[in-house]
Amino acid sequence: MASFDVAVAGGGVNGLACAATLAREGLSVCVVERNAWVGGGAITREVTLPGFKHDLFGSSHVWIHCNEDFKAIQPDLERFGLRYLWAEDHITGHPDKSGGPGIIIYKSIDKTCESIARYCAADARRYRKVYEDFAFIKEGFLKAFFSPPSPPSTMARALENSHDGLRRLQEFSLSARAWVEMNFENNFVKAVMLNWALAPQILPEQEGAGQSFYIMIPAIHVYGQAIPQGGSQELPNAMARFIQSKGGTVMTGTAISRILVQDNRATGLQLANGEIINAQRAVVSALEPKQTFLNFVGADKLQPDFTHLVERYSFGKISICRVHLALSEPPRFNNGEDMSACLFHRIVDSMEQMTRFYAQIAMGIPPTDPFLWCACWTLMDPTRAPAGKHTLILDTFVSNWLADGRSWADIGEDYVRNVLLKKLQQYAPNINDATILGMYVETRESLEAANPSFVDGTTNGGERIAAQLGYFRPFPGYAHYRSPVKQLYMTGPHCHPGGGISAMGTITARVMLDDFGMKRANF
Repeated sequence: MASFDVAVAGGGVNGLACAATLAREGLSVCVVERNAWVGGGAITREVTLPGFKHDLFGSSHVWIHCNEDFKAIQPDLERFGLRYLWAEDHITGHPDKSGGPGIIIYKSIDKTCESIARYCAADARRYRKVYEDFAFIKEGFLKAFFSPPSPPSTMARALENSHDGLRRLQEFSLSARAWVEMNFENNFVKAVMLNWALAPQILPEQEGAGQSFYIMIPAIHVYGQAIPQGGSQELPNAMARFIQSKGGTVMTGTAISRILVQDNRATGLQLANGEIINAQRAVVSALEPKQTFLNFVGADKLQPDFTHLVERYSFGKISICRVHLALSEPPRFNNGEDMSACLFHRIVDSMEQMTRFYAQIAMGIPPTDPFLWCACWTLMDPTRAPAGKHTLILDTFVSNWLADGRSWADIGEDYVRNVLLKKLQQYAPNINDATILGMYVETRESLEAANPSFVDGTTNGGERIAAQLGYFRPFPGYAHYRSPVKQLYMTGPHCHPGGGISAMGTITARVMLDDFGMKRANF
């Protein structure tokens, strides 16, 4: 029986970030991962042709650079191979097939506003005002994003006592569509802004999304966008090496069969081979809650009301259809060299297109005219492909069920060829059979097979509705990373602040260190 201070189930970025933070404070940790590799949603594989490295799931690293606890361990991770590459100028391109110049989001707010002003000067001024307002909320955002969530009445109490505060509270309460309609004039600018705010499990009419614009718009200019040289996999790889350098253990290719609980106290992990990992201080689960509590703890060790909360947890109905391409050349966009210089593109045409798109998703119909998300990271990181060659990620949101009874495994490749690629060719016609060297299609079924925490092909850790955000994530009364089982903690995208590469496992670690009496949490 191996014994550690803390055992962590799940070797994704959040489980590793938690373990690395604890190891840095002198605790012995063991991370157990079922796959033969670490990384969870941040993995890189050669799935098309040899030498072409594709980030299969998470690839854009923005929020992690707002995380002060991650930044504290970043120099150590850099000693173990992590090197971030930064987009210093062109960040996100929004091509326009209607004859306009398109919009480019630069690191520079001035250049970005100039790009927006080509469509509407008033919209450019409004965009700048949202950016400038970040100065007033930056400190609060950082604290709220990387701390246990506050009660839902906290923000309302802070804002409800002034006229300006009430106006801001009203804006924060709007849906993404309503916020865009209230703040911008030009149809294309509106579509670009709306598209920015949406992610899997966030819908245009979902109330409470208005506040996200005051973070989303400024963050890209304040924090920028970065990717790890060599692929997203280099982040978890460096974390694993750091943990091992501190005397910890990272076990890959090792499934667990149970979280051991005695007298309502987590005592360790039982592995599928029968081996026991003893945890003297705590167990952390970085797995989604249904695996954690229903499969590995067991309903017989939980109160029925808590089990009911777990059973009702919603992962949502939106997945992605994604294709990874190996290319002989990068995309060349019709909107010119500046647009082609962007590594990352969000391609959307109009507000009307977005309305049809989400209506078809709601009806279980493969979108016939989808928006596109694409990234050619090899423009900045040539180590990800053979010399002169490139990779491209191309995807869109889709329902994870189909009204006609087919599966995405049945139709995915056909949808990629006849819808996604044909749509991309309206903007970058050079991505065709002559330049595509290899292709790998990802759908709901392959997502869930790759990672059981991608329940039903969802990738954001749970539906992002008001009833599952902040103080309610993942469950009312359990938002502070502690579970009803003593010494069993939770981390991962099903916890606050949700999905994305943020290394939020550091928050769980700080809660634990505070509980252990080792380091007072400054929440």
